[in-house]
Amino acid sequence: MVDYPIDIVVPWVDGSDENWLNERNQFRPSSNADGSSARYREWGLFHYWFRSIETYAPWVRKVHLITWGHLPPFLNTNHEKLNIVKHSDYMPEEYLPTFSSHVIELNMHRIEGLSEHFIYFNDDVYLNAPTKPEDFFKNGIPVDTAVFSMVRISDNFSFMPYIELNMLGNLNMTFSKKQCIAKNLFKWFNLKYGKDILFNLCLSPGRNISGFKNYHSCIPYCKKTLEEVWEAFPEELDNTCRNKFRSREDVNQYFFRYWRLMKGEFAPGKVKSRYLTLGYNTIEEVSDAFNSKFKVICVNDDPMSCDFETEQKKAVQLFNKKYPNKSSFEMENNQ
Repeated sequence: MVDYPIDIVVPWVDGSDENWLNERNQFRPSSNADGSSARYREWGLFHYWFRSIETYAPWVRKVHLITWGHLPPFLNTNHEKLNIVKHSDYMPEEYLPTFSSHVIELNMHRIEGLSEHFIYFNDDVYLNAPTKPEDFFKNGIPVDTAVFSMVRISDNFSFMPYIELNMLGNLNMTFSKKQCIAKNLFKWFNLKYGKDILFNLCLSPGRNISGFKNYHSCIPYCKKTLEEVWEAFPEELDNTCRNKFRSREDVNQYFFRYWRLMKGEFAPGKVKSRYLTLGYNTIEEVSDAFNSKFKVICVNDDPMSCDFETEQKKAVQLFNKKYPNKSSFEMENNQ
């Protein structure tokens, strides 16, 4: 076991809250912004997230729950491991109100009492098997996978490719890809990456970074990394934080991850994870993932249309089967 505390940061929003909706409706997303209601849709599954953490990561010191101000009705707010953090508790006033996950993520290091080592979760990322601290940090540095990729734009409505390009431009002006690889050759060409090493073999030549392989999973961070990127790119991060909604003009939390990869401040490895999308993948596929050896499962909500009520009922039944035992983060009367 590691001899330093490890926290979790997780944001949550209830997109059906009338007060939140009234505030959100005072602002209009620009043509470059993502204002999809699916980004805020509440599936009623968040208590299963807490069950997964308590069951499979009991070693976590503290859970920092970021919220606009509302709270899930099941929550035991007096839990000793829980720290409720409102946007106004840690974000500079000039960035508020915000309806962008990018702003919430870029300022995580400002949370009072947050440990130097923490793991960032979305509320749709669940632990599926027992974990240990060394799955996420080794010798005080985050476990990560350094695999190059290429940014691809396959349609005219995606956001992530533009955001990736914004970050890559800044990285290419800051780092020499050749020098970064040479300094940490065995971190870039590591057998733990399996066949993904082929991406690095093909994409290492050339002057510029063409992209990184991203994983829809929980991500370990050190606060100092966030602080370094803010110091290096204050204007870029500030511009993103002034956007009320996610925008093609933004950078996001992957900026921190890419930064540490280029600096070599990571231990090669990866927690085995699976990514699925409700409304696209079937409930049966989600069930198969829960019965697999994946330690982390992301069950994402996609803006695509689906019969929400039907899919929600199926999801609740499945999650209740996977995580049947109430956690101490839930009030006694929660079902």
